Amino acid sequence: MTIELRPTTMADLPDIMGWVNDPDITHYFAKMGHVSLDQEKTYLEKILASGKDKLFTILLDNEYAGQCSINEIYWPAKNGRLFLVLTKKFQNRHLSKGVLEALLRQAFEIMQLHKVWLIVREDNERAQFIYQRAGFSVEGTLRDEYYVNDKYYTMIRMAILDRQFRRLSHRE
Repeated sequence: MTIELRPTTMADLPDIMGWVNDPDITHYFAKMGHVSLDQEKTYLEKILASGKDKLFTILLDNEYAGQCSINEIYWPAKNGRLFLVLTKKFQNRHLSKGVLEALLRQAFEIMQLHKVWLIVREDNERAQFIYQRAGFSVEGTLRDEYYVNDKYYTMIRMAILDRQFRRLSHRE
């Protein structure tokens, strides 16, 4: 399967709306409530104009498969936060590794970042395993970091450095 990441545009909004309110996809997200088309449009316009966020649309064999990004980029330290979501059709097909590798190539080779980090819910062991397999290491625990639907969630912070990625990339 051919994985392509291309810069996200406003034309991707209908595809994004196809998953943004799907609780099967977003149940690990730290968001509350329904997102309207206007809300998502405003958010997408803001983040596309930001100098601290780089969004990519995931295409698998030229078919829309989801979104990924490096957000909250802190340019002085060359680090940013990873986000990745696949549509239902492309989940559970062992595609995360390839998509992660493509996004990390963007981050380290094109954007010249030094570190990419993420936070993942403590109870999302499957995602933690995928990230560890891709070379991410646990950096710490953020206790009761999110409060969603009357419940606190502890988050695990994970990260990968450019040199770790290069080392892993050369082994394959």
